[in-house]
Amino acid sequence: MIKLIALDLDNTLLSEDNTIPADVLSLLRKCIQHEITIVIATGRLLYSALKYAEEISPACKILCYNGSLITQPDGSELFSATLSTDIMKKIVIFCKERNLYCQFYKDHKILVEKITEGTTIDPDLLNTEAIEVHDFNNYEFQPSPKAMIVVKPEELQHLQNELSQFLGNCVYLAQSQSYLIEIMPAGINKANSLALLCKKLGISPDEVMACGDNTNDAEMIKWAGTGVAVSNSVDSLKAAADYVCRNKRSAGVAEAIKKFCFYN
Repeated sequence: MIKLIALDLDNTLLSEDNTIPADVLSLLRKCIQHEITIVIATGRLLYSALKYAEEISPACKILCYNGSLITQPDGSELFSATLSTDIMKKIVIFCKERNLYCQFYKDHKILVEKITEGTTIDPDLLNTEAIEVHDFNNYEFQPSPKAMIVVKPEELQHLQNELSQFLGNCVYLAQSQSYLIEIMPAGINKANSLALLCKKLGISPDEVMACGDNTNDAEMIKWAGTGVAVSNSVDSLKAAADYVCRNKRSAGVAEAIKKFCFYN
């Protein structure tokens, strides 16, 4: 029996216009009425996650920054982790050597040297603001829950391998889009944070359904008793999933809920 549903946002729960369709919202609210906990499990920052959680229900819980932060529906913190300032400085060095755009986060705002296309394509910018600091070399960093690098899709795997060697075992790397490398503290991913939340709630992995589309969802999909990949998922996630939907994005989420939570 499914007692908790963990949902990625971009390219999973959200339609292409960054909205949750009305019929899917209705289905999620039905789940909550049947005492199924809904968790937004996203790489996005807190304010974006809160926006969609509030739209679903006051009971919706939040796991954001790919697991670096877990909160109650009101935003109160249950767990947090951050990248050290030393690691952040190393990320800056890596990006400057390769002329790559990178961003960090401060007080749930986007932290950049300069607002560029790399900033404006980030959907989080619709729900927060960007802070320009002009030169990261002369900036006094505070620990950040995540960092993000924008790359050309054809260079992503090569650059991620280089970054992994450069930073070593002190970070976790993943993608939520074909042009992004996301950097979290070591040991932080959606699965580990979801496991922590479920332990607090008294829910076992076999009572969890998790839905996603990209590599930052992989551990969560494998950990959950029912791991679901929507049909627009990357091939590696489909291979890891227990069930691959016929439908894309939110329609796929609805398909999985009807199949595994409401058998009629």
